[in-house]
Amino acid sequence: IATNRAPSGRRPSAETGLHTLIYRLFPEAGAVLHTHTVNATVLSRVEKGAALRLEGYEMQKSLAGQRTHLASVAIPLFDNDQDIDALAGRIEAYARNAPLRYGFLLRGHGLTCWGEDVNEARRHLEGLEFLFECERQRRLLEAQ
Repeated sequence: IATNRAPSGRRPSAETGLHTLIYRLFPEAGAVLHTHTVNATVLSRVEKGAALRLEGYEMQKSLAGQRTHLASVAIPLFDNDQDIDALAGRIEAYARNAPLRYGFLLRGHGLTCWGEDVNEARRHLEGLEFLFECERQRRLLEAQ
């Protein structure tokens, strides 16, 4: 009977295939982080486009290479799938044709992000989560 457990006895995350995909696509990535926050989950469900666009926020500069709040940062959105191999294939196909930087959202699931090391990956995670909260609040206020 297969238990899908590592030699340590621990069970790998269901998203392990997505993490290893990031390391294959971006050899410079030294860390991949994944969260299930309210802001990332809600925005990933209400945004109907292929990406969540962030612009006009000073905190965009928390992302590597971003020098101004005037730029637009697109965080790609992918439909969640219990078949991680199929999901990884869709993400890989996207990355062949469009820039995939900082992270991506899975609809109704959360954020996966990365960086050259744990510190950069954490800065991207914290910066994106802050930006997601700002974007969610902006949308709520503008809808009133």
